[in-house]
Amino acid sequence: MKTSKWLISAAAISMMLSGCGSDDDSAAVPVPPEVTPPEIVKPDYVFGGPTGDEQTLSKVIQFAIVKRLVPVEAGDGAQGQHASAQVGAQSKTNIIPVDGLVHTKMDEQAADMGMRVEYLLPPTAINMSGVNIDTLRPDLFPEGRGSVLDLLLWVGEKYGLDIEIEKDEALNTYFVTSIAGIEGEPERVDQSRLGATEGQGWKYLVGPSTWEKKVDPVFGGGDWNADHLYYKEEEIYFRIDHQALKNEMSIVLMPAQPGEMEVRKRKYRKEMDRLAANAGKVIVPEIVIDFKPPYYNSAGELVQPGQRAVFKDIEVTPHNLRTDLYQPGVITELDAWLSLVEQRPDLKINWSYWPRLSTNANVQGYVATSISFNGKDDLGNIINQTYKNNGECGFVHHTGEWENYADSGAQNSLYEYVMCAGRLDMPEDWNRGACMSKVPGIKGFRPRNYGAGELYENDGPTGYMSFGVPFGANDPHFTGDNMIIYGPEYINYLGVAFGALNTNSGVPSGCDMDSPEIDIANLKDISQARAPLDESHFGWKLPDCSTCHDPSNSHVVAEMDPYECAECHGNNGAPTNHGERYTCGFCHSQTLTKHGNVYGNKTDYYSKDTSFKEPESCLTCHVDQQ
Repeated sequence: MKTSKWLISAAAISMMLSGCGSDDDSAAVPVPPEVTPPEIVKPDYVFGGPTGDEQTLSKVIQFAIVKRLVPVEAGDGAQGQHASAQVGAQSKTNIIPVDGLVHTKMDEQAADMGMRVEYLLPPTAINMSGVNIDTLRPDLFPEGRGSVLDLLLWVGEKYGLDIEIEKDEALNTYFVTSIAGIEGEPERVDQSRLGATEGQGWKYLVGPSTWEKKVDPVFGGGDWNADHLYYKEEEIYFRIDHQALKNEMSIVLMPAQPGEMEVRKRKYRKEMDRLAANAGKVIVPEIVIDFKPPYYNSAGELVQPGQRAVFKDIEVTPHNLRTDLYQPGVITELDAWLSLVEQRPDLKINWSYWPRLSTNANVQGYVATSISFNGKDDLGNIINQTYKNNGECGFVHHTGEWENYADSGAQNSLYEYVMCAGRLDMPEDWNRGACMSKVPGIKGFRPRNYGAGELYENDGPTGYMSFGVPFGANDPHFTGDNMIIYGPEYINYLGVAFGALNTNSGVPSGCDMDSPEIDIANLKDISQARAPLDESHFGWKLPDCSTCHDPSNSHVVAEMDPYECAECHGNNGAPTNHGERYTCGFCHSQTLTKHGNVYGNKTDYYSKDTSFKEPESCLTCHVDQQ
């Protein structure tokens, strides 16, 4: 295995830069070659994209480096050394502070294990507008963008921490081998080599987005608005020099045992072996879509297996939808799905770009909004199913090697819950308990290759993952366009029902093609508007008519909402919609401007108490594409 070590320091960087230039003033000025813009393949069924400050690193990224975990002693208290200050500073925070910290759950999770976090660098808010990222991987990232490793090297220089990294050519990545002289943790899990240090290193955890802490509306006297935000960092298996930075995320570096570094190296090795066997082509052995769980009747008898489509050996080509993040030609998980749809006309998938959501989830990526398959999959299963994002239903996914699916030890219970607990699209006598492992002798929902008699029937947790569980490993909170791939063993989408977790409105679950959408009777038909406005209107494209018009200066009445004006005056230049029919505010509440007090309070989830009621206001003015 060919490796090379690097000790990164300010002096070394200065020496590398000082040898540039020429003493020959007569040398011809080089003419840069003409740059051909990359071909961007964006089908009609992919909507939206990053806009504004999402296209640059300009906001806060929170960064911490853990020295070690130490046992809590009497008098230490339950909190880590940094936690109490954070909670006090961030209580009631419902947006990311520009120059402040967001509470991290790591200290509490450590305390639950009887441990306390000691930091080399406590959680620190880095304003990325003042950071010049110089990436080690210009083959992957364009100017101004970079990876978790790139920011770590910047942090090392900024705070005087010596950082050693090692390049592994065969695995196409760098590994962090030492920070401030700490080379990792001795082995504590693998009983056959307890105390071993060979192969140790550093791992990283990411909180891709904030979570909301809510006070229980029933027993705690709270409501559906967030009390404060927090990060819940997850253990990541993706290469540290491949993981793209994005605004408003949290990154934690931790010393790692030899065994957990080997888990990652084994994953990378399999990917590279697969890539070599396919002559450099990215080919995914399996893409799986779980539409429905198995149908057990009330007696616990299996009536119908789960509605699962399996597609084999999908060759992936780049579509270059995220040239704000990556260089042209870089292949992501999203490219795998787009390539599959191109190869299977009987499979239809729609995607929408999600910015910051009403839940304060900072997605910044493309999410599947509907999947429909009517045909025979590559295992011979005949399937006719449709599933959609609607109300409290949607899609989740996990990606990687099948052997790592259960590494956290909590995946089975997680997917039993989201696949079974909130579903309303199964037969009346469907046995929900059997789906959730509550019937003796029946294992609940399991992914492909898991369950009774399957390849990984008894596969369980590695024992290494402690933080962010059940997420991380194959199942981090990233969208597919935030995952660079070289041919993982599998990719799996699941159509799930979360239940009414984010709203007080009891949104119906069960998102198949017969699921309820909206009552169109409340929409206004603006196709025959009698006096439609155009660009000459001084308020063109301004959505809130009451900004200028009221009963004292026009023919409107006080009770009239802006969308009611559209019946006569058209939509005033509002853009078309993208085919969604429900919960508009879930995606758009954080990014809307000039829409009055819309989505100002989560206890009014559909904004019925405002002048911009959902969905009638949204779909009256934002009409279907023609």
